[in-house]
Amino acid sequence: MPTWFLPPDFTFAADGPIQLGTVIAHPKKPTLVLTTLSSPDSGITLPKTSILTETNHSHVKSHAQSNGFSSWMQFFAVASASVKTDVGSSASLRYGAVDHQIHSFAEPLTGETALKIAALPVVQQHMASGLWGKRAVYVVSGVRIAKTSFTVEKGTGANSTVELSGSGPPISGPVPLELGVSVAHHQEKTVTDSYETAPGIVFAYRVHVIRYKRAGVETELFQSKGAFMTGSGRADDEEPPVVVEGTKEELDEDLEEENDYTETSIGDDDVCISF
Repeated sequence: MPTWFLPPDFTFAADGPIQLGTVIAHPKKPTLVLTTLSSPDSGITLPKTSILTETNHSHVKSHAQSNGFSSWMQFFAVASASVKTDVGSSASLRYGAVDHQIHSFAEPLTGETALKIAALPVVQQHMASGLWGKRAVYVVSGVRIAKTSFTVEKGTGANSTVELSGSGPPISGPVPLELGVSVAHHQEKTVTDSYETAPGIVFAYRVHVIRYKRAGVETELFQSKGAFMTGSGRADDEEPPVVVEGTKEELDEDLEEENDYTETSIGDDDVCISF
């Protein structure tokens, strides 16, 4: 399932740090750039770029919750009272319709390319800094660019209701009467903020992970033992790195990072993650 990551905010220009071939430390830190492979000086040849356009892309997300409590009391078998409370909150997020230009690699990253990336000194240094083994690095492999400006609208709300009711003993008379009273109070507050983004900003990005094999079952996309044996000056008995798609499962299995994220489905197939 294709997984897209939202940047921290919508201020990243298309020619900024989030570009195809940028190697970052983690998807939640897109500004922590280790190196940029799109430069001819990198010595690494990237796959050709594919460009597609999605028209009128929009997204709305909302969430609401409510908690209720009630109690009932009886006094000396002649009077009773009850208290009922309900507290709720809501949140909404809306992105206005805009055309997305999707830049992605026309072909997958190969094991040979992963090996060359892992051999770069700055990448080697980062991967060797892990507490629980070797860290992974993440290569930006897809970028959604909003060609024009769009509206971002965030809303939050809170509401509370308190209801008190009680009854007293029956009043004697020709027709016995029982007295009762009920009082309710409802309060609601809503705050909405909105702004317009600049045109040509990065809406979301995809990544591929370059890492070493973990213990247990692996889902490997590309691995080249032959390329490893012939090439980077590393010990011949060391396993080569693998290249896998950056998904939420990969995030969950990365022990070097604390990942607190929100997952949202987009359409029938895509998933969007925000930190």
